[in-house]
Amino acid sequence: MKRRLEAAFRGPVVFHPALFAAFPILFLYAYNVSETSISEVWLPLVISVTAALVLWIVLSLMLGSKAKAGFATVIFLLVFFSYGYVYDLLKLGMFDPKHAYLFSGMLFVWGYCVYLIGRAKRDFRIATKFFNIVATVFIAINVFNIGVHQLNSARMNDATPEESLNQTLASPGESNALPDIYFFVLDEYAHPDVMKERYNYSSDVFIKNLEHKGFFVASRSKTQSSDTPLAIAQVLNMDYLDSAPWSDSTYRRIGQSEVANLLKSAGYQYIVFGNNFATYTWEKYAKNKVDFYFNYCGYNSSSMATEFMYTLWSITMLKPFYVYVTGNEHDNSFRCETLYMLDRLKTLPELEGPKFVFAHFICPHTPFVFGPNGEHVAPANSHSYEDKQFYINQYTFISTAIEKVIDVLLEESDVPPIIVLQSDHGPRSGHFKFHYPVGANDWQKILNAMYLPGMDIDTLFDDISPVNTFRLVFNHYFGANYSLLDDDREQ
Repeated sequence: MKRRLEAAFRGPVVFHPALFAAFPILFLYAYNVSETSISEVWLPLVISVTAALVLWIVLSLMLGSKAKAGFATVIFLLVFFSYGYVYDLLKLGMFDPKHAYLFSGMLFVWGYCVYLIGRAKRDFRIATKFFNIVATVFIAINVFNIGVHQLNSARMNDATPEESLNQTLASPGESNALPDIYFFVLDEYAHPDVMKERYNYSSDVFIKNLEHKGFFVASRSKTQSSDTPLAIAQVLNMDYLDSAPWSDSTYRRIGQSEVANLLKSAGYQYIVFGNNFATYTWEKYAKNKVDFYFNYCGYNSSSMATEFMYTLWSITMLKPFYVYVTGNEHDNSFRCETLYMLDRLKTLPELEGPKFVFAHFICPHTPFVFGPNGEHVAPANSHSYEDKQFYINQYTFISTAIEKVIDVLLEESDVPPIIVLQSDHGPRSGHFKFHYPVGANDWQKILNAMYLPGMDIDTLFDDISPVNTFRLVFNHYFGANYSLLDDDREQ
């Protein structure tokens, strides 16, 4: 036994299995570093490296060579961390893969590779040295990118805020006469025309109900960005921005926006409803700016519900077991989060003092967790864009639910509130979502509805850009003098 152990662990230094086990996690973190806390990385990193080392030791004993075992371990890591991509590619090709078959098939492929490696006459010394170098380079690149980001982020936190638009707001009266201002964003909410063309669904009743309540609905409004952070940042800073959509600069412009700063200087309380996507970025950039921060996921969800952990599970061979292990916590957290926001918003008229309320609903964006009347959706269908009905159902639910919130705000507010209801963008074609062509017109055309008490809405125009929303509000209600930007600016 002793000789067998000595033989198994004799040969070149093998450390690449541990590095390759860490690489996918570090790469995912580096790619999403602006949105993910480093605290989410440590647990999966330790588990992955430990599991890889255990597998390498077991295979070393089985194959009698630590070099061969290292090569076999790397192949397993490749199979393990590519499972989700293979599954999605098969599904994209109109083939409905069964996890049982795909999982078994990929394990069989790996097992056969181990068999071939065990029978090989080579000692894998050169391959081991090569993999050691490649793994080291991969890790070094990601650590460098993460380090550069953290350094730039620290500098950004210490830097003075971006130059403002050099305007101040004149108070229209006593604080008890100031209107509350609500800014609601419905994520990936399609324009009514797109719903008719792509989904054969009419939202005319919802639009007419809004207009009957006194809303102006801009029928030709377009966003200039298909990426949520940049789309929201442009509205909250009343300008077209050139920053990268998912960068720290963009998130900072959301957390420390021109609109919020101006309203706070005018005596407004700043209230934010966070969500599962924005927990880290809001706490990073807006923690000391908001007066009230409501986040169901931050209060009630475990680390398994975060986007980082869910994405990590989704790309690995753990994908088939996520629902059973976590109780589908990720999707359930979105459902509970949306219901929490809808209920909590209805209580805000009771809060004294003028308020600026920002609420970003991850709805009707996936996961699909609502039927048309709020019913639960089976986990297997929560990310199914292939059947358009799941998107339609969630679209119907949030339309009805947000209308009920609006009714309460209009009825319970002592001073008629200002309400802005917009989608960040319409349906997009990325991430294997759609099995039909999606053009720029689909995501550019958005819902843009505004309740502006006391304003002659006949003076407004149907193609108003969302970046002009608060320029319009501040000019009319606060005596500002903003010029309106071009409504069809090319990005």
